[in-house]
Amino acid sequence: MSEAQRASAFRGLTDEERRRALAEGTPKASGRYVGRFVFGLVLLGVTGLVADYYFGQMGSTPAAPVTTTPAPTGPTQHLSSGIDAFMRLHPIGVQHAPGFTLTDQAGRPWSLGARKGKVVVLAFFNATCTDVCPVLGEEIRRADQLLGARARSVVFAVVNTDPHHLGVSADPPALARTGLARLANVRFLTGPLSTIDPVWSAYGITVTTGQRASQVSHNNLLYFVGPGGGLVDLASPFATATPTGYTLSPAATARWAEGIAQTAGSLVP
Repeated sequence: MSEAQRASAFRGLTDEERRRALAEGTPKASGRYVGRFVFGLVLLGVTGLVADYYFGQMGSTPAAPVTTTPAPTGPTQHLSSGIDAFMRLHPIGVQHAPGFTLTDQAGRPWSLGARKGKVVVLAFFNATCTDVCPVLGEEIRRADQLLGARARSVVFAVVNTDPHHLGVSADPPALARTGLARLANVRFLTGPLSTIDPVWSAYGITVTTGQRASQVSHNNLLYFVGPGGGLVDLASPFATATPTGYTLSPAATARWAEGIAQTAGSLVP
């Protein structure tokens, strides 16, 4: 079935049919914040391929953070021919990205709806930088360099995914450990659970907690919002979990940075 056919079939389901398909197709994941993610899919009106990705990632709940998307293996293809597959980049084409207002690292309200005219790259990782943060943060930092003058038209917005560390900090580890704190166009966004949980749900982010505060895991998604406020593309960041943290080869990291810069740059007016 083509992507268009799958998208049409998914959009044709009722909310109850979507929930039933999810319940029958995959085992339930545990955790406080999983239950509302289906609402996010309905709100977004995402394509069938994106829905397949969400459903496929809902298998089991790890005892400690592990990467939810395995790193691809095999020879690296040329950027122009293989970057979409490498990043698992899919077009979304939703006219209006779900709006939200959170608080940035300076303690100021930050609203997605107020970014019209800018390209927004929307990422999700923990304030404590205990997840994919070191890898994705490095990719964002390099992408910003590759954008050059176009970076003035791009905002990298990172939404906190750690329900145990939701307080506002001027220099959270997520920015300090990645070098993102030095970039004026990077905003780290957080807020109380009652405010940030709907954002996770709207964007298909499933946050799962363990018995200890350090045990927080989530799926990894990267959105590209166009200057008109529409959701244009969705990518699936990945990294390899090790006993000491998350890693990715230098070549793959560089390729991700180039892909992020290329995708965001193509949306700059």
